[in-house]
Formats: sequence, C-alpha cells, structure tokens
Amino acid sequence: MKNEKLKLFFLFFSLVFIFRIQISFLGYLSFIDKPVRNLDVKVINQYKKKNYYVLKLKNRDVTFYTTSRDNLKNLLNENLNVNILTKNISFLGYLSSFYAISFDLKLKDASLLEKFIENQHKDTKISNLYKALFLGEGIDYKTRNELSALGISHLFALSGFHLGVISFILFLIFSPFYKILHKKIPFRNRFFDLGILIFGVEFLYLYITSFPPSLIRAFVMEVILFLFAFNLQNVFSLRVLILTVLVSFLIFFMKIFSIGFLLSILGVFYIMLFFRYFKMDFKNGILMNFFVFLMMFVISHTVFSNMSIFQLLSPFATLLFTLFYPLAIFLHLIGIGGLMDGMIESYLHLGDNFYVYRLPLWFGFLFLGFSLAAYYKKWAFYGINLLAFSIVLGGLFV
Repeated sequence: MKNEKLKLFFLFFSLVFIFRIQISFLGYLSFIDKPVRNLDVKVINQYKKKNYYVLKLKNRDVTFYTTSRDNLKNLLNENLNVNILTKNISFLGYLSSFYAISFDLKLKDASLLEKFIENQHKDTKISNLYKALFLGEGIDYKTRNELSALGISHLFALSGFHLGVISFILFLIFSPFYKILHKKIPFRNRFFDLGILIFGVEFLYLYITSFPPSLIRAFVMEVILFLFAFNLQNVFSLRVLILTVLVSFLIFFMKIFSIGFLLSILGVFYIMLFFRYFKMDFKNGILMNFFVFLMMFVISHTVFSNMSIFQLLSPFATLLFTLFYPLAIFLHLIGIGGLMDGMIESYLHLGDNFYVYRLPLWFGFLFLGFSLAAYYKKWAFYGINLLAFSIVLGGLFV
C-alpha cells in the first residue's frame, strides 16, 4: 500500500511538473514575441567593471543583467523603466536569469511605502537595510560584507522567522474580532479560519515584496505545517521539508534555485534535527539557536568567506532580534523608525575588519551527508556537533 501511494505521488508530481513547464514556456513565448520589451524593474545590485556599470534588475516575472557606459549614480533599490532586446534570451535564461542589451533607462519614483521608510532615516545605508528587512530589497556590497562578517546576514533576508513574527502580530490583531464573529457561528473551527485569513494577508505581503525565494519557502512551509498540525501529524517530519521543496518548485519553479532558498531550507532542517532529540520548551529553544549557528557556520563558510571574532556573537544577536524586529515594525508604523540608527551603525562597524576563512566545497557536502545520517543515528548527531565546534574554533586561529 505504501509503495502504491508513493507511485501515485510521483505520477501526480510528474504531471504537474509537465504542466508547469508548459505554462512557463507559454510565458516565455509571450515575453519574446516582441523584439523590444518595455519593463518596469527594480535595481537589486549594481557594480562597476572597468569602464561600465553592471546592473542586476528584476520584476515579478524575470531577473536579468544589463550594462551601461553612462556615469550612473548609485541606483540600488531604485525603480526604473527600461527597454530590452529579447532576441538572444533563452528559455533557461528566462526561467533563471539572463543578460539583455538595454536602452532608454528612466528613473521612476519610489513607492509610497519606500518613501515612508526612507523619510525616517538620514543615512541611505540604514534605510536600505530596513527596506531589505521589510520589503526584501537589495543591500549594498559594503553592508553585505559587514553582515556576513558578523554572521547576521540571515536576519536581514526575509525568511521564516520574519513571517512567523508577522503571523503572530496578525493573530493578535484578528483574534479579538474573530471572537465576536465566532459567537454568531460557533460551529466554525477558530484555528482553521484564522489560519486561512493570516495566509491570505501573508500572500499579499509576498506579492508586494516580489516573492523573495527565502520567503517563498517560509510561506509554503507555514501552510504545510498548518495542514500537518490541523490533521494532528508530526510537524518535525522530513516529509514537511520534502513537500516544501516540491511544492515551492511546482508553484514558483526556477525562483527557488538560489543560495538564499537552499540555505533557508538547511536552516529549517537543522531546527527539525535538534527537536528530534530534544523536547520543545523555552530552554531548548535557546539552545537550538546555538546549535543552528554551529551547523550553519560550517555550511555558510563553504559558500562565503568573511570571518571576524564578532561572528561568535551571532546567536546572541539572533535572540535579541526576536525583540528588535517587532519593535522596529512598531517604531516605523508610528514614524520614528530612525530611533535605533546610531546603535545599528555602531554594531555594523564591528564587521568592518574581517578576514578570509573558507572551507572546501567537498567538506560541505560531506558535512551534509553526516547531518542527514544524524537524523537517523544519535552518534552522528553528537559527531556533527563536535565537528562543527572544532571548525568554529579553527576559524578563530586562522
């Protein structure tokens, strides 16, 4: 019976996958049916190479690179209208990212929400940091290096944690109103109705932020966890993670193939791994934060190389962030979002001085293999803890 269910699942997945490919291909044909395509885009990265600038642009449909020999100002997070030539865009490029020749770049006004955030900060660097935190926008190269050296890049990339806080806030807002409604229709399931309402608002938030990969994963996983909990199934099962990846792939397709998405999936895997061996309570919730730091330190340093002694403060910064994030939302809502700018600037400067600490890629894959074994074998679980701890110590004495 189990094999039959597995076969039916893979058959269903294959059919949906084929259907998804067809929809994407029709979208591609529609996109290239004109030799010149006019697009409204946002600049998510900008850097100079020799005597020209490279711009990374995106909207809700595509992500692409273009170049300009004009003496451009800093356009990071700016809204542009641009014309591009579609002749050499491949289907694979359309699904992931491509290079396109562009012309007639025109600067557009920032959205009202962006202006609302910008007007509360004197420093563009800090306002961009908050726009990354609230709207999933880009961060300049220097600030990205500082965040990486401090080990807190994950805090400013929209993820499950941020969505969890938003869910909690929405629950507090909607719950009193639903109690009034529930008196008139008491046969309704409060947990289910509030969940659907919250998911609706969160999907709107995803739309506003142009569906960042890490937030896509978080939203899909939140829905799957909700369904598992509603049906009284184990929410720490690997099935949750596998279903999250498959559903994200089928719905959002190539958008999920990014470093941010993969790292967020691994972060959730290590949370599940920890609670496989420890019960969920307040004390273990704090210990889990340090465990995930150890695990992700190894993984992240096979991809990134910035290291400083202040990176060891990352678990404490993550714990404090649970207070900082809702407070930052509240301060911005009442118009005094710049209240903590000086403190943030001082903390970021701790990441100015960093050195290179990079682990070989093969070691990262080996560590992942042992991590998977740790899900089934307790000795492997303790083994990866010791190994990760030694890797962190090694990073301090490079």
